[in-house]
Amino acid sequence: MPRLRPVAARAARPVRRRLVAVAGSLAGTAALAAALTGCVPNQATASDEAIAVTLTDSKCTVSTSTAKAGPITFQVTNSGTDVNEFELLATDKLRIVGEKENIGPGTTVNYVVQLAEGDYFSACRKGMVGQPNHVAAFTVTPGSGKTVTQSESKQVAQAVSNYVGYVKDQSGALLTATKTFAAAYAGGDDAAARAQYASTRSFYERIEPTAEQFGDLDPALDLREADLAEGQEWTGWHRIEKDLWAPAGYTPADAATRTQLADKLVADTQRLYDLVHAKD
Repeated sequence: MPRLRPVAARAARPVRRRLVAVAGSLAGTAALAAALTGCVPNQATASDEAIAVTLTDSKCTVSTSTAKAGPITFQVTNSGTDVNEFELLATDKLRIVGEKENIGPGTTVNYVVQLAEGDYFSACRKGMVGQPNHVAAFTVTPGSGKTVTQSESKQVAQAVSNYVGYVKDQSGALLTATKTFAAAYAGGDDAAARAQYASTRSFYERIEPTAEQFGDLDPALDLREADLAEGQEWTGWHRIEKDLWAPAGYTPADAATRTQLADKLVADTQRLYDLVHAKD
């Protein structure tokens, strides 16, 4: 799923539990609505002209630098020795508007993304860590001009409206429950925190694809210990989870650290809520 996040060094992540095909950024309700119009499945067919992309350990080669607006198929081949990721960046090179992750060595996959007319950049990320590499301009020109019927437009508008309302509702419930959970954790009431953990985090799970759009929020809130990069700070739900269900030989955080972790969890959740409810 395209994500609005800084293009910065990051830790490798497991395959997402949910994949949503979106074109555009999610910087607030209006942009979210516009982006969600691309949330329809696009299946490659024999008539589609796939754009060949070759990934190696030292290169990321795209067979053409232009394509027509609409569903675009990239046939991505990883000829390297490490897992790789193909990305499409917005014109500011700061937002990922499309990506195909976990492309293993020796594999070829078709990646279909819906892109509007405009300027983009292609890139790859060997090992799915660090900065994007081999960034190159990619231009999307006007498409075939196929019109959408009024009925289809209304259906899309209604679907967008319903989803935006759902995300707003869940983010509000998440913020309220997180504040209560964080207070119990910071106060040392482990029994209460354990009892609230799963139900509170479920609100986040329901809107995680949206949270992944906003910069480093998802890693701050939901990064697992196994995915930490060297020197990276570990915060969020799974950091607190380790305290609440401490494995043998592990020393849980002291009171001061608990307060810091709880405060950051609430602050990051508040930021997610604010972004979801932003007008622009």
